[in-house]
Amino acid sequence: MRELKYRLLWKFGPLAIGLLLGLSCSDKGTEPAINNAPRITSASAVEAILDSLFTYTATATDPDGDELDIGFENYPDWLTVAGAVISGTPEIQVADEAFTVIATDGFLSDTLSVLMDIVLAPSLISYSSDIQPIFNNNCAGSNCHVGGMANGLSLESYTSLMNGGNSGAVVLPGNPDGSIIVRRLEGNIQPQMPLGRSPLPTPQIQLIRDWIAEGAHDN
Repeated sequence: MRELKYRLLWKFGPLAIGLLLGLSCSDKGTEPAINNAPRITSASAVEAILDSLFTYTATATDPDGDELDIGFENYPDWLTVAGAVISGTPEIQVADEAFTVIATDGFLSDTLSVLMDIVLAPSLISYSSDIQPIFNNNCAGSNCHVGGMANGLSLESYTSLMNGGNSGAVVLPGNPDGSIIVRRLEGNIQPQMPLGRSPLPTPQIQLIRDWIAEGAHDN
């Protein structure tokens, strides 16, 4: 096209100006439109709570207003993808997990690596404030679960409780149904505790169950 312009100028001089202007306008009209890449806008770091449903919705924008296709790659097998949403329940606590978000307009794309920190649910029950007082008032009295006098089990402290008794561990963190202390308090194993006294109120037993379910932490 440039060669044609020069030839016209050489042969026809000023008479070629109109034609050259037309050619220049024609050149501009055929220039391809610039396509801009999409940009992912959702978070690059998230927390997933152990044994709780985790959901992440990927979002992205396109400067040209093009419709975007959003997907995921390299995600752990406990996650399931449905369109721009990935979800699942982590059952094992690991240092971290990750997955990749991809947004494309069909020509250009953007990728984002999302880091997941898998954490325990915030503890709502305090051993020192909520659980130990129950044992102090009902179980760790004279000639009872103090100093290992009753079947080797002392309920004077968190350490002594977790050490168990002559029959082994009485608390299985995360498993209240399998914990001997719960089964004794509920009367599923005889004799029911506290021995020779009225059973603990249901709310107190439930508090102990919930504390064990949360992981039986020393807090």
